[in-house]
Amino acid sequence: MIKNIFIFVGGRGTRLGKLTQRTPKPLLLFNRRPFLDYLLKGISALKPKKIYLLCFYKSEQFFKKYHLKKISNTQIICIKEALALGTAGSLFNAKKYIENQTLVCNGDTFFDYDFEKIKKINLKKKPMHMFCISNHNYKSNKKLSNLSIQKEKIKFKRKSNIMNSGIYIINKNIRKFINKNNYSLEDEIIPNLINNDEIIAKKIELYSLDIGIIKNYKKFLTISKKIKLSFRLI
Repeated sequence: MIKNIFIFVGGRGTRLGKLTQRTPKPLLLFNRRPFLDYLLKGISALKPKKIYLLCFYKSEQFFKKYHLKKISNTQIICIKEALALGTAGSLFNAKKYIENQTLVCNGDTFFDYDFEKIKKINLKKKPMHMFCISNHNYKSNKKLSNLSIQKEKIKFKRKSNIMNSGIYIINKNIRKFINKNNYSLEDEIIPNLINNDEIIAKKIELYSLDIGIIKNYKKFLTISKKIKLSFRLI
């Protein structure tokens, strides 16, 4: 059972140029709905207790739209960061809210996936469970694009078609591996966990799209027209 969900929404989205000068990337409109709503539609199927939005850039916009609102019976809470902390820094800043079975994901990536499939995953004593996908479409992170998995153990490989999906489940033990000086979860924390055999890995089949570049932003403009969002925040 997933207890809490953390979503990274603090980035500036500079690669999108003028589009994000006034609006944070996860709040850009697609078919008259913020991108974040499309992400919430999928992950809210997990029925967590709380969803935490880890905010920095133009955080007031997230607070205005989402803070203390509910999707179904799940409350959304915004956490404001005084400085740009990066993904690892954001996690450290919110460490007191980390519960066992906490899902973590990026707020600028669309996942076409049935999240109910991961409800019963048990981390045991490992601090992180990382989901991996085929990297046929693009490579989101050079350090985490060439990976191999054997019996849930993950290693780096010179050439591989497996990459990090940007979806993780963590437990309280992750606190031992992050500190206030960390910035990137992908560049600093996860490689260290892999090298120390502290990750359970699983390859899943899903379609994902990071809207952080103009090409993918335009692509999601088309995709979003086919997705029905019936929920309203209360």
